[in-house]
Amino acid sequence: MLVKVQVWDLAVRVFHWSQVVLLAALWYTGNEGLMAQHQLLAYTLAALLIARICWGFYGSVTARFSHFAASPLAAVRYLRNPKPVLGHNPAGGYMIFALLSLLSVQILSGLATFDNSYISDGPLVRHLAEDWVSLASKIHKLNIDLILICVAVHILAAIWHSIRHDNVIGAMVTGRSKASTSAKAPSLRASWSYFALVAVLLTVFYLWQGEMLLKFI
Repeated sequence: MLVKVQVWDLAVRVFHWSQVVLLAALWYTGNEGLMAQHQLLAYTLAALLIARICWGFYGSVTARFSHFAASPLAAVRYLRNPKPVLGHNPAGGYMIFALLSLLSVQILSGLATFDNSYISDGPLVRHLAEDWVSLASKIHKLNIDLILICVAVHILAAIWHSIRHDNVIGAMVTGRSKASTSAKAPSLRASWSYFALVAVLLTVFYLWQGEMLLKFI
């Protein structure tokens, strides 16, 4: 017999869906040359991302990196025989690590990206050597393509898994997933500390760059 159990906390769900909105908005503002808006969105993403990485060490069981870190062999075995899992499956865990890493690279490279404009230049441009700035700018342009490829693969895998095995998309909305009555529900933490950390980081970014950027909107 299957029952619904709470698998994902609010912090994980808000972070997950905020990435969908922010990545789309960042892609649009970057292509349209709306660089003040682009940077403000990037700092918002940075706050959410840093807090999520911290949450991966002290947050709910299913949010912790130690919970879904797996060997490559375990990931291959899972892909050969997929089945519902309470949390990220071994293969999905690798995608999460990849996306978090690529997003981190995108934000760090963006801080040092040169775009021939005081508004759109990253805040670290004036402090770095020209070669480093040039490298960061190239990485920033290339890395977004890698992110979009990973996102596309992630979406297709989630749709396929939801149709064939378990509704992982719905679970990421409601936080609840089907499990057998014998399965032990994962221990979840209250998400208030995640959102408190996001608020602190947003305040820091606002005082550092945000107040100045708002003048150009």
